[in-house]
Amino acid sequence: MPSGIVTNGVILRALGGDMRKLKTRHPRSLSSRLVLIVAGALMLIAGFAPRANAQLIAYFNFEGPPTPPYPVNMMSDVPPGFVSTTLITNYTTANISAGPGIPLNVAPGDVDPNLTSLGLRKSSLNNGRDFDIQLFSAQGFFQNMTLSFATNGNGNGFTSVQLSYSTNGGATFTAGPIAPLTQQPQIVSLAVPVGANNAPLLVLRFDFSGGQSSGNDLQTIVDNIQINGTIVPEPTTIAGGLLGVLGLCWFQRRRLICCVRLRRT
Repeated sequence: MPSGIVTNGVILRALGGDMRKLKTRHPRSLSSRLVLIVAGALMLIAGFAPRANAQLIAYFNFEGPPTPPYPVNMMSDVPPGFVSTTLITNYTTANISAGPGIPLNVAPGDVDPNLTSLGLRKSSLNNGRDFDIQLFSAQGFFQNMTLSFATNGNGNGFTSVQLSYSTNGGATFTAGPIAPLTQQPQIVSLAVPVGANNAPLLVLRFDFSGGQSSGNDLQTIVDNIQINGTIVPEPTTIAGGLLGVLGLCWFQRRRLICCVRLRRT
C-alpha cells in the first residue's frame, strides 16, 4: 500500500482517537450535579434566615454600686441579660431603700451574690407609681415576652401589680394583665401582650396598687426582674449573612464552574 495512504490512515486514526476524547458528559450527569450545587447553595442561604432564639432579654438583680439618686443599682445585668438598660421610676426617691435579697427567680448564669432587692416604703403615698423598662431594639426585635420578678410583702404593702406596654417610646401606654401580691415570698409572672411584639421603641411598665401604709418599714420588696422572650435578628444581620454567602460563592466561582462545565473523558 502506498506510504501516503498509510500515513493518511494513521492520521485519520489518530484524529479519530482525539475525537473520542472530546466526548462530553451525559446530560443527566450534568443536570444531577447542577441540582446538588443549587441545593447546597440554598442550604447555605437558609443558615442565614431569621431564627427566633429563646433568651433572657433583660435582667435586674439590684446588686452592685447604687445608681444615683437611688440607693440600689437600677441597671440591668449584662450578662446574663441581653440588653443593657435602666429601670426608670417616678416612685418617690426618698421612699426607696435597699432590701434583703429574695432567693427566687434568680436567672441562670447570675454569679452575683443575692444580697439586695428594691425596697419600697410608704405604699399608700405611691399607689400607681410607674417602673419603666426601655427595650429599644437596636440589636433585634423581641417577641413572645414575659415579665417576672420575685417579691415579698410586709404589713400593708401593695396588693396587686399591673403590666402595660408602649410601642412609641413611652408616649402612650396600653394596659395589660394584673397579678395579685400575696404579701408572702412569691414569683409574679405577667405575659406581655402580643401587641408589643417587634416594636423597635418598646417600653414595658409595671405599677403597684393597693398599698395602705405610710410607715417607714419596707412594705414591698422586689428582686430578680426578668424579661424573657425570643429575639429575631434584624434585617441588617440577615443581609450581612446573605452577602457573606454571595462572597463565598464568588471566591469559589472557578471551582463551581469546573464542577458543571463540559470536560474531557
